[in-house]
Amino acid sequence: MVEEDQTKGNVMGGPGITSGGDVTFGNSSGQVGIGQNIDQSLFQSINQTNLRELRESLLEFQKEIGRLGLDPNYQNIINGDISKAVIEAKKEQTEPSKIRQYFEAAIQTTKDAGRAISSISELYEPAKKIAKILGTAISFLL
Repeated sequence: MVEEDQTKGNVMGGPGITSGGDVTFGNSSGQVGIGQNIDQSLFQSINQTNLRELRESLLEFQKEIGRLGLDPNYQNIINGDISKAVIEAKKEQTEPSKIRQYFEAAIQTTKDAGRAISSISELYEPAKKIAKILGTAISFLL
């Protein structure tokens, strides 16, 4: 239930989406985001089959990075991020959010270098698999 105090422009948050001037939340369970440019994701645990496919796809992606013809400095940054993702994927207690963070950083560095993963199928195919497993939007790769 949402309570509104029209005189002060205050809103008491409840279940669902709540917005307004001054929003107050009481006892809240679940996710809450406050501010601008908020990206919240819930990760399901990655089963062993998907984890194996994730590792293989990350290694395949890393192997093909050279096809972009990037300046070595950009390429080193991307390889470092993908290496961190591979290391995280090999841990006994894998944290998908960290893998996603490293993968998205690699994609962003590629974009910063003026290149697109989607232009090279040998990169795009493993990137799509990685994105699907991690819950990253495929549009982020473009």
